[in-house]
Amino acid sequence: MSVRPRSNRFLCLSCMKKIFSKIKFVYQYIINSIGFYPTLISLLFAALALLMLYLEGHGMSKHLKDRLPFMIITNEATARLILSSITTGVISLVVFSFTMVMLVLNQASANFSPRVIPGLISNESNQRILGLYLGTLVYTLIIMVNINSSYYSIPLPGFSIFLAMCFTIVCLAFFVYFIHAISQSIQIGSILESIHRATSNELREEIKQDKRRSPPNSYDPSGWFFIKSLRTGYWQTIDEEPLVGLCEEFGVVLDFDRPLGSFLIEGVPFVRINRKLPDEANFRERLFHHMDFFREERPVVNYHFGFKHITESAVKALSPGINDPGTAMQAIDYLTDLLALRMELGDQKVLYDAKGLARVHLMQPSFEEVLSLSLSPIRHYGKESTVIVLGLLYLLRNLLYKVVAYPHQKLYLYKETALLLQDAQAEIKNTGDREKINQSVQEINQLHVLHKRLPLLEMNG
Repeated sequence: MSVRPRSNRFLCLSCMKKIFSKIKFVYQYIINSIGFYPTLISLLFAALALLMLYLEGHGMSKHLKDRLPFMIITNEATARLILSSITTGVISLVVFSFTMVMLVLNQASANFSPRVIPGLISNESNQRILGLYLGTLVYTLIIMVNINSSYYSIPLPGFSIFLAMCFTIVCLAFFVYFIHAISQSIQIGSILESIHRATSNELREEIKQDKRRSPPNSYDPSGWFFIKSLRTGYWQTIDEEPLVGLCEEFGVVLDFDRPLGSFLIEGVPFVRINRKLPDEANFRERLFHHMDFFREERPVVNYHFGFKHITESAVKALSPGINDPGTAMQAIDYLTDLLALRMELGDQKVLYDAKGLARVHLMQPSFEEVLSLSLSPIRHYGKESTVIVLGLLYLLRNLLYKVVAYPHQKLYLYKETALLLQDAQAEIKNTGDREKINQSVQEINQLHVLHKRLPLLEMNG
């Protein structure tokens, strides 16, 4: 028997949920765009210019001229010269600033992972400065075209012109700050720190939600029915509450066999449903209303991308063309903290309805997968460097202090450490370097946390 909604009330509610989901996804897209703050600030400056023209029409400059004459421009030629100079100067600032941003993005793409570019673009501080430039330009142009308008009872909007001068001085001050900020943002330390901060915040939020959930019940979806994808693209987020409501409405349970961030292909199955629906096409269409697709890998949306970006930056730093082990070590330090946080998060994410029934099982990379995907590339490209090997051993040693509370993850740490020592045994030939590595391994063994001792490197001669 179909559980499809039949009343107009349910249809309206479904439409509202669809609209809210779309609005939420569009909002996330807009606020991560480089044009969000510039557009918003420009509109505010345009509104201010119209307000000033309205006040000028009511004699604001005339009243201020009697009290503060130095603030009012009374000569038409001087006013036009000032506004023309402001317009030209601000346009030059805008062009130069955007040129600097493009150079920064090009350098970041060449020297670091290209996937860190969206994070640089969405830097709110730089967007607001560009918005100030554009807003000042819009304000000045609106005032300029209204000089000597028949609408006014005075010859010139003198105070509005004075405000344009003030805004220009503020633009010059922020231009100096912009140069400082852009030179700081291109430094790999700042990039790694921003990725770490975003990933850490997302992980802490996931951990907080995970602790509020009930332990997931064991289930076997092997006999469930597959649902095929309606579109091709990178599936990045879901609108959780409406999705749970949709499953509750149809009385079904979903089990996604692809994690968020996966590339879905139209016509290929990606999710299982616990029973066959008579109107599966309608359910599938409504399901995709609560799924968002975009190309960018944003750590603020999916913490797994943060691990990926930091790892790729470390691997890029270890490439022969860059050869910057210091950056790789910094990336390893940030990965240590993030992996320690990931230990606290369960490997299953289950969404429940208001009655406490599991409705959505979301697949996410396990701790073992995150650990391997984060450390394996660094280990592969840095296995000939004693500094990198010691850095990875130090990472694993720090995680052993945390793993006591999560004993089921000890085996993963042992396997990863054993692989690291296997590569070091084959690649590192210097006796002194081997001694340093063995000393670090002995310190790990002395913690007596792992189920068995790690092997030492063989000493040549």
